[in-house]
Amino acid sequence: MNAFVKFTGAVAVATALLAPVVASAETTLRMGLLVSNKALAYKAAEKFAEHVNQATGGEYVVELFPSQQLGGGKEMMQMLKLGTLDFYQGTNTQPTFFTEGRNFSATSAPYVFRNQDEFLKFLESPLFGEMSESFEAGGAKIVGYMGSRSPRAITTANTAVRTPEDMNGLKMRVPGSPPFVAFFEKLGTIPTPMPFSEFFTSVKTGLVEGQDNGIEVVYPRGLYEVQNYYTVTDHAMGAWMLFSGQNKWNSWPVEVQQAITDGLKIAAEYSDAELNASMEAAFAGVQEKGMEVIEVEKGPWIAVAQEVWAEMDGKEWDEGFMAKIQTQLDEYR
Repeated sequence: MNAFVKFTGAVAVATALLAPVVASAETTLRMGLLVSNKALAYKAAEKFAEHVNQATGGEYVVELFPSQQLGGGKEMMQMLKLGTLDFYQGTNTQPTFFTEGRNFSATSAPYVFRNQDEFLKFLESPLFGEMSESFEAGGAKIVGYMGSRSPRAITTANTAVRTPEDMNGLKMRVPGSPPFVAFFEKLGTIPTPMPFSEFFTSVKTGLVEGQDNGIEVVYPRGLYEVQNYYTVTDHAMGAWMLFSGQNKWNSWPVEVQQAITDGLKIAAEYSDAELNASMEAAFAGVQEKGMEVIEVEKGPWIAVAQEVWAEMDGKEWDEGFMAKIQTQLDEYR
């Protein structure tokens, strides 16, 4: 039995005197998720599903498939293009899976954004709109923002990281994104790709020393059991986004599209409120568990990131595109 949550509303319509109850037509919208049903992002998706169901009078029902039941991120994005999946909740970096999303790699590079507010403003910018249009030409659509993620940080087992030089020689589990790998290589680390499920064992056996993730992952996943230091680098900002297929979106009535848009806003507001509250508790929690939280001067880290930008310009994204992003961001600074 699929482990999904199905939200239903009233599906019966009473007719004339003593006439039988007739069930209304129901369209099921399948939604794939990366996260488990315990994650905040999943709970936000529940809010979204509830609203779509209620706003359409039960005619459109959203089914949630968490924990990559339908495949990995790239597979689910491909399913959107093929029309075999209605929605996918993924991160803002997902467009980089495809050629038409090439320039999204620039937005995933370390220290492109100085803080989360700046990142969120960028999602509303003309440049992001242009990027979205280019991406949607490939058949998948960015429906919109579904909630922030906590800024990424560095955690380590035995090394208190305070400067970029402290990273030299460390074996780190990092995301497979080329800008991230290049950044950690530039810091002198040995990037070691592995499934997150293997991280605990790998630290205990000495295969890796640390990893990079935000407090929303570090605390609930219990990384304090194998990590002693949390360095607040804030080197990347991110968000959960809702994706759909372009053809699917165009096939839905305007009122359904509006229900989806409104539901997305409700989900994002819920997620952001919960994240803000949980982050404060999580920082207190990791310190209670014995982790040392280290604040750093970000200037030296940003300098390393900017070297990576220069080396990747014209390779991972169009030449000059990072400069376009920074010009757009200057309007908010």
